[in-house]
Amino acid sequence: MLTADEIGHVRSSFDMVFARATEMTTTFYNRLFELAPECRSMFPADMDVLKRDFIATLAVLVGSLDQMTGLLASTDILGRNHARYGVQPAHYPVVGEALLWTLAKSLGPHWTHEVEQAWRKVYDIIAQRMIAIPAGAPRP
Repeated sequence: MLTADEIGHVRSSFDMVFARATEMTTTFYNRLFELAPECRSMFPADMDVLKRDFIATLAVLVGSLDQMTGLLASTDILGRNHARYGVQPAHYPVVGEALLWTLAKSLGPHWTHEVEQAWRKVYDIIAQRMIAIPAGAPRP
């Protein structure tokens, strides 16, 4: 599904933003709530734990890109959890837009066409899988 070059682009760019994880996650959620203010009520008032969970989960997913079985199993769990939280398929494009915008802003000149395309492909794989897993589905 992913080429070695795509995995390399995602991992190397993630390493750059991971070094500034707090700033990156704050920027992401600010952008998400700017794009979809109606989603703010789905989140807790104190976002600190959620921000740490977000970057940790993203790290696991990025680390699993060359092990599709692990990536898909993690994505299935995320899909079920997000469905329980009330996330709808229509939310995923907005989240993707916020994530890509945040990565572009965080990476500056390191946000190349190749990096963008690799992240788009990864996000599409993850989002499509999460949407396809219903909230009550059993674990694989």
